[in-house]
Amino acid sequence: MTAACPHRRFTGAPCGGTVLPTGYCSACGRAKDSPGLPALPDDPRELGPRELLALPEREPRPAGERLIRPEGPLRIRMSCSSAGCGITFAPPYTEGPVPVEGFCPACGERYSYRPELAEGDLLRDQYRVMGPIAHGGQGWVYLAEDTHLGDVVAVKGLLNRYEHDGARLADVERRNLVAIRHPRIVQIRDFVARRDDGGQVTGGYIVMDDVGDGTLAKVAEEVRRGESVLDIEHVAAYGCQILEAFVHLHADGERVFVYGDMKPSNVVHHRDGVKVIDLGGMRERGQSLPPAHVTPDYMAPETGTSAVPTVAHDLHTVGVTLRELARWAVTEVPGLGTASFERVIDRAVRTDPGRRFADAREMVGQLRGALREIRALRGKSDPPEPSDHFRPSARLLGARLGTVPHIRHWLDRPRRDRYEPPVAPTLDLGAPTPAEIARCLPVPRPYPGDPQAARFEVSSGYDPDRLLEQEDEKPRSVEISLHNVRVLLSRNTREDLERAQEELDTADSIPGPSAVRRWRLEWHRALLALRGAGLDDDRRQVAGARNHFTRVHLELPGEYAPKLALAYCAEWLGDDTAGELYEAVFARNPAHGGAALGLARIALRARDRRGAIDVLGRVRQGTLDHTVARVAALRIRAARLPGEGAPLPVPTEVDAALAELRGLVGRRPGDGEPRLSEDEALRLSTELHEWNSTRCTASATAPAPREAAPDGSPPAPCAG
Repeated sequence: MTAACPHRRFTGAPCGGTVLPTGYCSACGRAKDSPGLPALPDDPRELGPRELLALPEREPRPAGERLIRPEGPLRIRMSCSSAGCGITFAPPYTEGPVPVEGFCPACGERYSYRPELAEGDLLRDQYRVMGPIAHGGQGWVYLAEDTHLGDVVAVKGLLNRYEHDGARLADVERRNLVAIRHPRIVQIRDFVARRDDGGQVTGGYIVMDDVGDGTLAKVAEEVRRGESVLDIEHVAAYGCQILEAFVHLHADGERVFVYGDMKPSNVVHHRDGVKVIDLGGMRERGQSLPPAHVTPDYMAPETGTSAVPTVAHDLHTVGVTLRELARWAVTEVPGLGTASFERVIDRAVRTDPGRRFADAREMVGQLRGALREIRALRGKSDPPEPSDHFRPSARLLGARLGTVPHIRHWLDRPRRDRYEPPVAPTLDLGAPTPAEIARCLPVPRPYPGDPQAARFEVSSGYDPDRLLEQEDEKPRSVEISLHNVRVLLSRNTREDLERAQEELDTADSIPGPSAVRRWRLEWHRALLALRGAGLDDDRRQVAGARNHFTRVHLELPGEYAPKLALAYCAEWLGDDTAGELYEAVFARNPAHGGAALGLARIALRARDRRGAIDVLGRVRQGTLDHTVARVAALRIRAARLPGEGAPLPVPTEVDAALAELRGLVGRRPGDGEPRLSEDEALRLSTELHEWNSTRCTASATAPAPREAAPDGSPPAPCAG
């Protein structure tokens, strides 16, 4: 009889394999009795760090443990020292093992890839060399003691001491390191020039802070061996901190730098953060000489033909780096899981550089949003952060469920026969119509580069409900047209819808950056489709709106506004994905009453009265939506629910709702709880009593289905 493998996958899920007669798993290859990977906590809240962007402390290994044998094999492809020759020592020029030093077989130029510095060497009477610790694509790295300051430093020299372009390579890296100072980038401390017998500078040694050897490549290797755990939150935190460095490098100033060679081995986990190392491949934007070093497995597709790395190339390398690390990470997350994180990576590594993120700042914003969503779905709470792309809506979608009925609720009913027992109407779940969704979704922030962007600031007297005109003497503004689309969609005639379409066509005809075209126009196309669905009662237009919102979501995977829009469309279309989308929004922002009401409606359609009440109870106290959620919960406790059989509540729930209602009357503002006026309380209590009366009538005549009490006991009979 075969046994299930007791171990887990790197993701955290059970292995799922079977133990073979040999004692090893058919899937993961581990022995049944081996320790396997480290155990994980059962509570999702215990996975990953406690704080946003936090990383575990990692101290560098002692210097003596990090030294390597200089005669060990080199993991590089050696080439000729002469730039004019430039052959690589591989077939057809050489066969078999290539010696680490000698002469070029093509031109006879001398080369040496042996470490130039040895233990005990003293640089400029200050840095005593301890030995080599690593080599990269362009240089050897040594540890040395700073005899003046008494600490350990890293010293980087040329990989091939006879490199004809060595002096220029060393000078480029030195000047770049001096120009770039950032907490996430290794810091240069000194530069020691190397001269030949004639006094000519032939290279040099860059002296840097020693940040240890805990590269992300080593972190992944330790996880692979089962020595530690890497969580998807750690991977996202690594990405955010790397991108902080790239925001600094890519900043539009006098000098814009491109890093060029991002990969796990070029980032060190140092103490509680990261340090980007090996800046030998960094160049100013557009600089082609000397050629930048890139790693084929990480470089962007277009870089292979242009040979000049760009900002888009850098973002691609970050995406590939994070994807590689995520292979070894625990990704167990409830609900939508890591989908948003994966979509951030997908956008970063798109084949077309014009469809990647515009810059590192945009990418880090979306990655940070995806990380916050993962933490929220795991039950962790982080302080809210405003969106860079959307303004919150001033109107709450679905608020009817939490609104005290107006007097018309009773006056507008048809007259009933005096001998018929009164039957209260079922609870209106208050699902927003397509037209309401179009009017009340969050509003995109104006594109900052629009020529009329300043008109949309509060200080300019901006009125969101008034149509604006394009100014003849100024460039045409996409944002003015999109503003007019929203104004026209708030009206109710087909003529206004047609005018809104004309405004959107105008916006589409104005040349502009891809950031506008890729999601702002798509967002407004979706709004138009929703408004059309409201006028035509056409389900297909809601599906069309969902397609447009999906494109926005793929561009902005870290934002919750597109998920909220998709949730409303999915709910209207009866799609099961609505619940996960609402939960992703509500978990991240417990003050968002619209998402909570959406989850409550889904629970009520499934006849889960208690589930609906519980989710509304999660709306944060003291927020604008808390009163709506509290009133909705009161109504749900006592309501006759819609659907076949018209389920009725148990008497204890009705009594509890009425008692709670009495406690809300006359509260002073600022108590932190909802406050109802005497008139509102009277109308709401009338509705609750009416449902109670219907329950009593139903129990006294035909046995209408009634719910069990929350503790599972049968419903009590109607009193009196």
